Amino acid sequence: MRYLLACSMVALAACQDAPTGEPSLYLSLLVPSGLDQPLYLTHAGDGSGNLYVVEKAGRIRLIENGALRAQAFLDITAKTAKGGEQGLLGLAFHPNYRNNGFFYVNYTNTAGDTIIARYTANRSSKVADPGSEQIVLSVDQPYDNHNAGWLGFGPDGMLYIPLGDGGSGGDPQNHAQRLEPQSGNRHLLGKVLRIDINGSEQGRNYRIPPDNPRLGGRVSEIWAYGLRNPWRASFDRQTGDLWIGDVGQNSQEEVNRGLGGGKGLNYGWKIMEGTDCYDNSIAPGCHSSDLTPPVHTYGRNDGYSVIGGYVYRGRRFPRMQGRYFFTDFGSGHLWSLRQVNGAWERKTELASAGSALASFGEDEQGELYVISLTAGQVWRLEDRP
Repeated sequence: MRYLLACSMVALAACQDAPTGEPSLYLSLLVPSGLDQPLYLTHAGDGSGNLYVVEKAGRIRLIENGALRAQAFLDITAKTAKGGEQGLLGLAFHPNYRNNGFFYVNYTNTAGDTIIARYTANRSSKVADPGSEQIVLSVDQPYDNHNAGWLGFGPDGMLYIPLGDGGSGGDPQNHAQRLEPQSGNRHLLGKVLRIDINGSEQGRNYRIPPDNPRLGGRVSEIWAYGLRNPWRASFDRQTGDLWIGDVGQNSQEEVNRGLGGGKGLNYGWKIMEGTDCYDNSIAPGCHSSDLTPPVHTYGRNDGYSVIGGYVYRGRRFPRMQGRYFFTDFGSGHLWSLRQVNGAWERKTELASAGSALASFGEDEQGELYVISLTAGQVWRLEDRP
């Protein structure tokens, strides 16, 4: 059943007819209740049409034929930290999930550290075995915030893992710019990692792809760096570009694009916060030709916590093809970006899409969803009938 929000949930401005040639968008309620602090939604890529929702406390829930199943797909609440920005934060299904049943999660364990782990599901019962955990990677977290949490497979079949800078404020240990090895894998903080999970080497349950960039004088898991708290990332299905929403420190939120995946890029933190100089002790005057600027920034008048989304490649809105959708946890504005004559233009699609929107999601056909953390609801992006 469809729930028109245009004149009830969203601001009056969003109820007006869209400009000529533009679809008029609204949100349709898919899951009205039954979820506990949902943070992410994705699909398994197996042709089933099922959707999977990550709950912060440590469960993954299944939406089957449009209905939320009572039984959890996976429950690891006993080993998941519950406070602040910690918890079960990300989910990605192996490209060959249809045959091997493998999927990967990003969670904070009870010691407060980031764990990337593989689990195995029974595809007939659609239930995963909590005892099948194989830890792929662990990273010490010095503080309890900036855990980031997204992970996903790129067009190349490699697993990409953007990590926050380790937390506190202002990245006190400068993790995001440091490339030399540190104990507890802390040199991986503030980075995008790229690993090959279809093998193992040197005691690790993954391989380092030989075509990873040589950063800090060596080839390692690090694919790109200079991130503060990358809250949600995604690959453009058509171009392979990696899009990242990076939460700001004092004044700016930013949206980054890594062309072709963004190999070797330095996104700037903590030299820069968005387009502002933040710490010129690292690069005098904050001038560095090595930095990749964001494609879009916005200030505190528009929000305070960017939520990265997706480039739309679905079929319902042909005129929205190629637009990048994103929102803000504080303001609830639903925006899109498109490139016009070489410049990025922001459009307000919905003036208020609701409070505490924690993530976007995408189904197998490329249609988009938004998830409300506090309301425990899932909404699907629709056009007006």
